[in-house]
Amino acid sequence: MRRTRRTYEAMEMDALEEEMTELDAYVSPGRGYWRGLSGRDPLAELTDEEYGLQRFEDWHDASEVDEERPTRSRPRGRDVDIVPPVVGEVTVRVDPAIAAAHAARQRGATPTLSYESAGGHVTVEGALKIWRGACAQCGTSFEQRRPVSQRRRWASLCGDECRTQWDRERARDRMRRLRGDEAA
Repeated sequence: MRRTRRTYEAMEMDALEEEMTELDAYVSPGRGYWRGLSGRDPLAELTDEEYGLQRFEDWHDASEVDEERPTRSRPRGRDVDIVPPVVGEVTVRVDPAIAAAHAARQRGATPTLSYESAGGHVTVEGALKIWRGACAQCGTSFEQRRPVSQRRRWASLCGDECRTQWDRERARDRMRRLRGDEAA
């Protein structure tokens, strides 16, 4: 594995840049070749043999455990150029009056979602959906509960008695329509 050598054009640009800075001319940093994130290559002073030996040791020392040497890890990309960020403590200060008012509002609030649906009103409370509305047959109000995960139609009738009456009326209407068609 060999280090990439700088091309003749890059070396020429370096020489031109140095010459222009000696004459007190402005050299735009965007005009030069890309130098990496830090700008200076710390490996530039190494010969190819020293560089290869260092990479060989970096690779093979990761598997050997020696008490006299510090534990080294295998190279992971651009560890030479990238300096890790400094992590410090973050302190957040809130006015005690604002914090107390917010806590009071949170205690009084109930986190619910509610919406209109199929002749009634659905409220989500925790892991349950609760539908409240009036029966389509008798008009009395009733409620149904089911888990939030279920997605099906809500029943519009309050019980079995209303269901049988509803079915009878629909059958009567259907038969009237059929008989009316035959009589005509």
